[in-house]
Amino acid sequence: MKDISEIEAHLSNNAAREMCSHLFQSGVLLKVQVGISIKNLLCAHLGLDKTYVDKRISTILLNNQPVDDINKTIIKNNDTLALSSAMPGLIGATLRRDSHLAPLRDTITFKEYRNNDDIQDYGLIHLKLFNLILQEVGTFLLQKGVVMGFEDLIDLFDNKMSKKITGALDIYFNGKKTDINEVCRSLKSNVEQKLVLLKLKIS
Repeated sequence: MKDISEIEAHLSNNAAREMCSHLFQSGVLLKVQVGISIKNLLCAHLGLDKTYVDKRISTILLNNQPVDDINKTIIKNNDTLALSSAMPGLIGATLRRDSHLAPLRDTITFKEYRNNDDIQDYGLIHLKLFNLILQEVGTFLLQKGVVMGFEDLIDLFDNKMSKKITGALDIYFNGKKTDINEVCRSLKSNVEQKLVLLKLKIS
């Protein structure tokens, strides 16, 4: 991935949580190692605790298909990965990993375990978080950095989060302290800028 502009926002914890709800339910991009298992991605690359992954993230969708075996299932460039804690109702129970109701969704269960003998490289994946996983993991991942389309970022700053963002302690654009209005002007004026790296610091 080519060099992209970087924005670092220093926000309160409440503003950070609100930002997470706007971003992760629709999905963000992450630059990650691909050609590895979902389990390896979550634990070794993203830094999530193994027990947390095993016990808390009970529903995992890869390209909209429920996954049971995260040790075998390989993540590839441009995949969409969705993580959720237990969802209510029959549908929620059916989608859970290793659910006793899994046979009911056999036709949509992800079974293409893929060959991971290829050289493991870095790529971009789409990540979505829902319910408790969003609340518990979202700010952690934002502090590591997520990739966004510049138009989505402008919409976030201009419309969805403007009041919270303008109350941020500090905003840095490519290492230079600035303000949200200047960031938006810079992004709008650079027609070649397609992606932006957003990092968060909680004050």
